[in-house]
Amino acid sequence: MINKKDVFKKFFEPVKKDAKVCIYGSNKIAEKIYDKLTDLRKDVEVKFFVDSKNKGEVKNLPVYLATELFDHINEVDTAIVASYSSRFYLELVLKRFGIKNVLIMTDEIFGELNKKAKLNWDVNKSAKVFKTHKDRALYKFISKGRNDRQKYSSKVSDYYNKTYPERYLGEYAPKPHYLEYINKNAIKIAIDGGGFDGFQSLLFLESFPNCEKVYTFEPSYESFKNPVLDTIIQQEPKIEIVKKGLWDKETTLEFREESQCRGGSAIVETKPGIMRPHKIITIDTMNIDKFSEEKGIKIDFIKMDIENAELKALQGAEKVLVEQRPQLAISIYHSDEHFYGIPLYLQKLLKDYEFHFGHYSGRFVESLIYAIPKELVK
Repeated sequence: MINKKDVFKKFFEPVKKDAKVCIYGSNKIAEKIYDKLTDLRKDVEVKFFVDSKNKGEVKNLPVYLATELFDHINEVDTAIVASYSSRFYLELVLKRFGIKNVLIMTDEIFGELNKKAKLNWDVNKSAKVFKTHKDRALYKFISKGRNDRQKYSSKVSDYYNKTYPERYLGEYAPKPHYLEYINKNAIKIAIDGGGFDGFQSLLFLESFPNCEKVYTFEPSYESFKNPVLDTIIQQEPKIEIVKKGLWDKETTLEFREESQCRGGSAIVETKPGIMRPHKIITIDTMNIDKFSEEKGIKIDFIKMDIENAELKALQGAEKVLVEQRPQLAISIYHSDEHFYGIPLYLQKLLKDYEFHFGHYSGRFVESLIYAIPKELVK
């Protein structure tokens, strides 16, 4: 097995002895590159950072705007690009500035720099969040599978086949997915986070008899829309497509739009190292607290399946969660941080709620936590 330290040693090999280096970027990735480089290559000197938008100071070194680079180009002979999605563009730019030795990130390096420290989650502590013995047992069962996929793969498949025998009906088959524990009569205003082609939003309208509006958040709706469904949605005043991502604040982020597994499209920083065919686009994000305030609405239900951005989006909805007490159906399968951490986060935040667990796949995806205010429990 290759030592991870050796991976970075190999990456830095093109940096010549006693090189003077600049790092293009001023984010956490840039800081990690600085830390790795200065740890492994004591002979080199990092002179400054460069950024397209921001200037200031990182690691006690100046951050220059890209437009200022000509004034400092003679100070360095090597550049390292700290951007993954713009790496080839920036390689060209830096070489045009006159820097002949430019290092760009490989997929392996990007994955390593984005990898979070593995935490020793206490499955029993997270399982206690859930209301029933059935929920807790299923949660622990899926947890075992996540930690030993080879051993549990067939067992999870058998569970799914037995529990949902109608699975053969295909992608658009109605399942209790997002709906199993929900008090459907209590919902007037719904958020569909990760709306994809809008089918689930239409299903919510059919499922919630008193529903007045579904706000469907999907930054790539124009790429994902189904022409037939879109014709219906455009004539349905109760559905509003919001072409933004859900996040903890309003900002602009890079978004990985996949062309094959389109449901895996995600904000770039939440999905490192996956190399299916894709393109990188820029999206605007919105947080639910501000959205509710601007619209002047009380939100009764929030569904999220937003590819590992769920915790950030929940943090941007804390005021709504506490004051408006919506029902929740939140995907938690995208990472261990979410699978074990989101139940504990919601339990701490939400008072007098019941929590349930659902799993809707023969693999280790489509795991959900449901959160229901006790006054709405059926």
